[in-house]
Formats: sequence, structure tokens, C-alpha cells
Amino acid sequence: MLCENCGKRPAQTFVKAVNGKELHVQLCPECFRALYPEKESTAFSALAGAMREDTVCPVCGTSFAQFRKSGLLGCAGCYQAFREALSATVRGMQGKLYHTGKRPEQQTEEGYDRMRAYVTRREALREQLERAVREHDFAAARKLEKALRTLSEEEA
Repeated sequence: MLCENCGKRPAQTFVKAVNGKELHVQLCPECFRALYPEKESTAFSALAGAMREDTVCPVCGTSFAQFRKSGLLGCAGCYQAFREALSATVRGMQGKLYHTGKRPEQQTEEGYDRMRAYVTRREALREQLERAVREHDFAAARKLEKALRTLSEEEA
């Protein structure tokens, strides 16, 4: 995802409190520091306390100071080298250190299977409808349109 402000650099999610509500903004670290200079210190507060500035990744040579400045890691080895600081930051931003997926917990496999079957059936009917129209078989096209409407009404 690109920065909402500049549209050029990779974005991170920052949380800003506005009128007692949480506002989630997708900004690159440079734009965040420019737009919210007072928040820069709190955004990286976990980083500042957990790691020395002169700590360097043994794989790529990226220093912790460079990471704090750019917000970008140099390689996969940086995750291990800056593990303490990154763990605190990720936990503070996401609440967890591990990915739980995007699947909503309340939906079951059955619901996903039903939706997958609906989409597959709808696409098959649309393809048949297009073929019938191309072949000028308008009677079949009307039946397929009716089947599509019925399918949509059943799912809604």
C-alpha cells in the first residue's frame, strides 16, 4: 500500500486520536513526521527505549538509526537484529505479535463454501449468457437472465 499523502513510498498504519476517536492513517514515515511532528516521538517511543542507535544488522549493515529515519528495514536479517524494538512496536500497533489472518472469526467454513459455490454458479451462468447472446440464441439468453436473477435473489 502506498502513502495516502505522497502516493510514492510504502505506507504504514498510524493511529491518531481526533476528538476522542481513533483515526487510522496510511502514511509513509516521512509524511507522518511532516504532518504530525509532535507524534513522531510517540510513534517510535518503543523503538527508542528498546534499542541502541548504533546497533547494526550483521547481514546488510543497516543501522538502527537508519531504520528509525526511513522506517524501512534493509533485509530479512534486520528482523532478527532489531527483534526487541520491532516486537514492542508491532505489539503496540497491532496488539499481537503474530498474524491471525483476515478471515472473520464468526464465519464458518460452511459459509465460505456456500459463497464460493454461489460465485462459481453465477460466473458459469454469465458465461453461458454471453455465449447465447453471441450466437443470437435469445430464448436461451432470456432463460439464463432469469436464472441469474433467481440466483441473486436467493443469495440476498
